[in-house]
Amino acid sequence: MRVKMVVSHKQNRHMGRTRANLEKGWIILALFAAVVALTGGASRFDATQIIPLRALSAVFLVSSLLFMTKEKVKAERTLVILFGCFTVIVAVQLVPLPSWVGQSLHERTEIGRIDAVLGLESLWRPLSLTPMRGWNVLGGLVVPAAGLLLAIAFRTSSTTLLRIIAGLGVLNALVGILQIATGKSSALYFYEVTNRGSPVGILANENHAAVFAACSMLVVALLGLKARQRFSSFWERLVYIVAFLFILFVSLVGGSRAGLIAAIGAISVSMVMLVLSPRQRRGRATGDAVRRWFDERPSLILVIPVIIVLLTAASFLALDRAPAFRDILARDNFEDLRWSLWPVITAMLEDHWLLGAGFGAFEQVFHIYEPSALLMPSYINQAHNDWAQLVIEGGAMAGGLAIGLFVWLAKMVDYIARHRALRVDALFWMTVFAIIAGASVIDYPMRTPLFQLVTIWLLLALSRGARGEKTA
Repeated sequence: MRVKMVVSHKQNRHMGRTRANLEKGWIILALFAAVVALTGGASRFDATQIIPLRALSAVFLVSSLLFMTKEKVKAERTLVILFGCFTVIVAVQLVPLPSWVGQSLHERTEIGRIDAVLGLESLWRPLSLTPMRGWNVLGGLVVPAAGLLLAIAFRTSSTTLLRIIAGLGVLNALVGILQIATGKSSALYFYEVTNRGSPVGILANENHAAVFAACSMLVVALLGLKARQRFSSFWERLVYIVAFLFILFVSLVGGSRAGLIAAIGAISVSMVMLVLSPRQRRGRATGDAVRRWFDERPSLILVIPVIIVLLTAASFLALDRAPAFRDILARDNFEDLRWSLWPVITAMLEDHWLLGAGFGAFEQVFHIYEPSALLMPSYINQAHNDWAQLVIEGGAMAGGLAIGLFVWLAKMVDYIARHRALRVDALFWMTVFAIIAGASVIDYPMRTPLFQLVTIWLLLALSRGARGEKTA
């Protein structure tokens, strides 16, 4: 009997330590987010920052396995399966195949002719036309994999994940405003190839930074409304208001037109979320007379932010400090180039939609299709339409996987939308993923490790929110 009591006592102590480690898991996630924020803002395969980024991500990935259990993985099996399938697709493209397989593929006829001239007819080749780039993409998956498994291992709540994302949004805005203040030669521009003179923040591309700011504003707005519903302290709610306006302020300084449109959408949806959010019950005692006065007049909570946002935007326009708004009316040669690229993109889709050219292969495969009319000093390294590029590089399997993710997203958002008390949440999730998906139509934000991590955590937060409602 005494032996059983000793064993039981040891088990209780072990469970207590495990529970304490899980409660502190947000610290590890925040540290990992900081690592990715400082080194994972570029989409280029040759950025020197990817060396420490991937090495440290591997350390975090291994550490997450120490706290992993089958039950935790099972709770998020859909996301784990989808991510695992994507990893398998990338890996399969790198497996060498018999020479007769490659020679039988229509889109690889030219490669077969070159092999015949060089006497390499028997050489085994993988499906990827640029295997080294494919290995680079496969290695880069360690970053989102670490983010996914860390959040699963520590059972990080939806609110905690959103708070870390909001913190990244504030950090991005803070670095951006310091970049503007210190000039184009500022050491705060972390990447060699970047938009100097613009508030790119912790990213390398001003469009990506602006879209990230719009998503961050939505996250901050949702957290602020949740704090209001929980009757949190006045100061906590004030922090969210200040964070929202600060991110908005920096996004107005930027020169991204797509980012400005996304910011306008984020502001509009945030105001609608404020209107739809449940009002606080009257008569609840509070220790703060000012807070009680505002709680009893919910219309002011809407009017005041609207006035502040409108005055801020109007002042920027009047002082000609909103280059993105000014550029909307200007002719953009790059936009003309996007349209010129589309016939080439279409031809690439027609040839590679089935098996794909290989992840990371777009830049080099594009040269095969590039017409002489598009030859210029600069070069095209991305399709600037990530959905088309996904199919070009990954083929039908990658496209089918994207459709599966969309179906799961729609199912989760539909479930949340069915609950009257969660209308604000449903609107938030629809908008934040619409911004990311819309930005991917004209750009490639998901090619950056930072956006990959944030999107993984947004998907997990959505899953946790929907599942939490189911089990309530």
